[in-house]
Amino acid sequence: MSLNVITELSSLTREQTAMLVREGRLKKALTQKELSELAGISLRSLQRVENAEVLPRFYTWRRLAEHIDLGLNREPQSSLVSKSMPAIPIKTNLPRKWILSISSLAVIVLSFSAYVIQSPTFPETLFETLNMVLVGCVIYAAIIYRVWK
Repeated sequence: MSLNVITELSSLTREQTAMLVREGRLKKALTQKELSELAGISLRSLQRVENAEVLPRFYTWRRLAEHIDLGLNREPQSSLVSKSMPAIPIKTNLPRKWILSISSLAVIVLSFSAYVIQSPTFPETLFETLNMVLVGCVIYAAIIYRVWK
């Protein structure tokens, strides 16, 4: 799904979402049970969405979009969707990423320091020290790549 579709989905109310999903399901002539099985979501989750009890998560939206026409690129049939409704921006987990980056660096430095302090013979040479630093950098780079990916 594109960023525009995600923004459009996040700006819908529960009632608008329920109508959109119900209309799409009925257009495909599917029962709730059939759609839930096709989409790989629980029947109760689909019922909650269609009864306007909850807003579906992105995963659920994606699974539903694979099997029904959500009608996001057309004018809605009802007047519930307001054209003046502002789009809700997508939240990023920037603070979480910074916390993970800094804390993983601290854990690596403390772990390697504890190992060096406890070992009476390591490192014997500058080469061993540089290899240990290299391994620490590679581990940190892998963690940073996963966090910021």
